[in-house]
Amino acid sequence: MNDIYYLQYLLYIAAFAVIMIANARMQSAYHRYRKIDTEKGYTGAQAARMILDANGLQDVTVQLSNGGSLSDHYNPMDHTVNLSPDIYYKTSIASVSVAAHEVGHAIQHKEGYGAIELRNRILPLANIASQLGWGVLFLGLIFSIRPLLMLGIAALCIVAVFQIITLPIEFNASKRALMQLESLAIVDEAEQADAQSMLKAAALTYVAALINTVFQILRMLLISGRRNND
Repeated sequence: MNDIYYLQYLLYIAAFAVIMIANARMQSAYHRYRKIDTEKGYTGAQAARMILDANGLQDVTVQLSNGGSLSDHYNPMDHTVNLSPDIYYKTSIASVSVAAHEVGHAIQHKEGYGAIELRNRILPLANIASQLGWGVLFLGLIFSIRPLLMLGIAALCIVAVFQIITLPIEFNASKRALMQLESLAIVDEAEQADAQSMLKAAALTYVAALINTVFQILRMLLISGRRNND
């Protein structure tokens, strides 16, 4: 029984550590590369527009996002690439890399990239699962209602499946971004490695989120098993 308690808390600590390390690496990369301007001096908005036009996506608009730092995203509903102020206006490695990544999603959408269709189908269910999962788990734990606990674990599994589907989409968007930055000479040869490092750090946060969810599922299964044996 003590081993189960030990493993339960070890999983909790490991999940917390994975998220913290990934976020720290992302923030470190962002703060480093946002201070390094590209030789060509294109802003994130200009880089995004160049890539869109080169890929026949003149109907996609590049606009300033009202969100905070790193709130950048592509919205397939209204065909807009939304960039935060730092990314939109600045000429840094971080700016053009993040902008190119979001345009990568626009290119995926145009080409009907398979994983996106699958993710869009599961998205509504994943949203419900992420919003209600922990609440159901909490009620199941507090009132020792095993069906609620298992329902909460099932919700976390849905979230994990969504995160698994998301990973290749994000990696593919980064791959496309690097190819576009190179082929359109938005970054020079020496800057390509920095752009790649920036995008790798960003991708790590998605990997960490999946690992965190898997660890939490395992932890909840241990708790459920322990309570079932009590």
